[in-house]
Amino acid sequence: MEMKGKPVRELNDSKWLCDLAFMVGITKYLSELNVKLQGPNQLLSSLLSNVKSFEAKLRLWKVQLERNNTVHFPTLEGQKPSTTLEYAGECAKLIEAFNERFKDVKSKQMELNIFATPPADVPDNLQHEIIHRKSDDELKARYNNLPLLEFYKRYISNDEFPTLRRHALKYASVFGTTYCCEQFFSKLTIAKSRLRSRLTDANLEKQLQVATSSIPANITCLTKEKQFQPSH
Repeated sequence: MEMKGKPVRELNDSKWLCDLAFMVGITKYLSELNVKLQGPNQLLSSLLSNVKSFEAKLRLWKVQLERNNTVHFPTLEGQKPSTTLEYAGECAKLIEAFNERFKDVKSKQMELNIFATPPADVPDNLQHEIIHRKSDDELKARYNNLPLLEFYKRYISNDEFPTLRRHALKYASVFGTTYCCEQFFSKLTIAKSRLRSRLTDANLEKQLQVATSSIPANITCLTKEKQFQPSH
């Protein structure tokens, strides 16, 4: 930049470089968390677990940066800052922001982690079924070896665990992130582009049902129901 006559003074400022190095590190960690919170079929309980894990890391980084320990921020460590107390304060601000943004979800923590809660502490209408589930060694093994949503589908039947199944359906239907909405609007934009302005609402609805469904199309079955039109 200096050779082009456009010097960047900040690149000679050690404090600015340290700030930038810290931002590189913390942004990397936030991006990793963001990726974990994306994707389909994520239960609110798993999203909360990822958030709580990140909060625990923030508390660790805060304590370490208060002691000028930059072991988890290699880019910052390369700048050899004289003090990192300021960055510990930034971690504290992030902890406060996370607490505020996720306080509503955290208030439902017991209901989300129903199997990790002592039966005496769960709602009265779930206590007997929770005890039954925890006392069944086969179900316990299945629970430990399957994703929670898959466990609910296979082993929490409406006949044996009606109340627990309703509880599962309640929280499985909660959208923890905007992923589904973003995915839907992306497909809406593709389906109804400016080149298809005459597409009716009825046809658009049917196209979006197909585009957003996770059920694979049985092409063989569909074609059997159609009458082929041979050329004359």
